[in-house]
Amino acid sequence: MGKKVLRLFLETMLRALVIILAIGIVIMGALLIKTLVKNNSLKDSKKTTNGKEIVTEAGDENDPTFKNGDGENSGSDDSDESGSVASTDAKILVINATGTSGVAGAWKTALEGKGYTSVEVGTYTQSAIATSKVCVSGSYDGADLAAELTSPEMSTVDSVSASDCDVSIDGYDIIVIIGTSDIKN
Repeated sequence: MGKKVLRLFLETMLRALVIILAIGIVIMGALLIKTLVKNNSLKDSKKTTNGKEIVTEAGDENDPTFKNGDGENSGSDDSDESGSVASTDAKILVINATGTSGVAGAWKTALEGKGYTSVEVGTYTQSAIATSKVCVSGSYDGADLAAELTSPEMSTVDSVSASDCDVSIDGYDIIVIIGTSDIKN
């Protein structure tokens, strides 16, 4: 009889252990899925699809979650008095027109460090230029980007020729052409 009780006790403990492990696996799986969904949604908020920006909750002006308490939107896409929008959320193309390798990449890193969220790079295929250019479209004025450069020329995106670059210039809100006066190391 003692062996039967011991065997019954061990079988019950084994079943309890299996149930506890199963619950642990389910909980860990749920946490993993939650983490993956959260990480993918953060990445998706910065992506575009076929040139169209994916709208996220942070872009909703009517959502009080993203207000800083004084009635102003705390995001960087506020309009100033002139109606132009801050460039930090613009789709930006930085083109290296210096003839020195790595300049556009250095500017991309520097701009991302200052909060610009969508920066891509390319190379100017013509002769090097001395003075940088900031070419804007839409409601962006590019003044914040121009302030990062040494006396750049200002123009519109449609003044940039697609044949002058090694990448497509379509779909960018601002194109920054880096001249030799703005080489960053």
